[in-house]
Amino acid sequence: MNHSASEFYRELLKRNRFLITSHVKPEGDAVGSVLAMDSFLKRLGKKTRIVCEDSFPKKFEFLRQNGWTRFSDFNGKGKREKFDALLAVDCPDISRIGVVQKLITSRMTVFNIDHHVTNRGFGHFNYVKADASACGEVIYDLLIESDMTVNRGEAQALYVAIATDTGSFRYCNTTENSHYVSSRLIQAGINIEQINEHLYATTSLKQLKFLAFLIGKIRVMSGGSLAWVEISRDDLKKNRLTYRDTEGFIDFLKNLKDVKCAILFSEAKNVKGALVNVSFRSKHGCDVSKIAGEFGGGGHRKAAGCTLRGSLPFVRNKILERMKDESKIRCGCG
Repeated sequence: MNHSASEFYRELLKRNRFLITSHVKPEGDAVGSVLAMDSFLKRLGKKTRIVCEDSFPKKFEFLRQNGWTRFSDFNGKGKREKFDALLAVDCPDISRIGVVQKLITSRMTVFNIDHHVTNRGFGHFNYVKADASACGEVIYDLLIESDMTVNRGEAQALYVAIATDTGSFRYCNTTENSHYVSSRLIQAGINIEQINEHLYATTSLKQLKFLAFLIGKIRVMSGGSLAWVEISRDDLKKNRLTYRDTEGFIDFLKNLKDVKCAILFSEAKNVKGALVNVSFRSKHGCDVSKIAGEFGGGGHRKAAGCTLRGSLPFVRNKILERMKDESKIRCGCG
């Protein structure tokens, strides 16, 4: 069951100790939304703790982190903490919070705030707006429902959420409301030039050289409408980089002329058995969320992902074989 902003807000007020989390491998919308909700709940007089499977992404360190804790650092040490509510942010399915699920108890009320069209309504209380460009946009509506003024820190976090999930307002999920909400956030006194510099102008020389290396590995198929590249653990090790250092390269792939769908295959590190992360990006209406969903993942029409067990060649061949279905690579923004 989906609830209105007022219903969701009233139920939040009834709880006092919140465990806040989001999906594995958090990007801008997840990070910004988590930080904004943490600040908002604290201003309501609530006790909060942010726990996610992954550590705080370095790319967003310019945002106030407000005690973001990685699960491996919290588990054990935080067992004495008692929560009466879990707030899952930007998650279409509870499984997307990963190992944080271990902290959920039968006494906790689950709150689900999201914008994915594939959201399964897994919470006791769900506030899901599938027409919103980002979860940050949904959270802004919730803050307005509370009659509280959005402070500068929250405005900065929400702007990052919306800007990143709309591709700097270039993707077709961008709406009139996206621009309206962003204009209101700017009025709160944020410095968008500084924010954009942090988001898009921090590439190191080492990363740039790795980009040149990856360009040489690009492959295309389906008449040039599909482009893909793979990154092995050895590739990262030799260049002294991490998976997060490769963020943004898939958008470079997607922006190639005639490409409608781009795929990045990346070997996961330090796991038992072979594991590969697969990232999808698209344009011209290719719905990659459906394709990712077929392999246990999810996301949006134009940005999605999944994780598969198997070697890099095995996973790559499995995905590419599926992508040979030309009906999955269609034109037309939908």
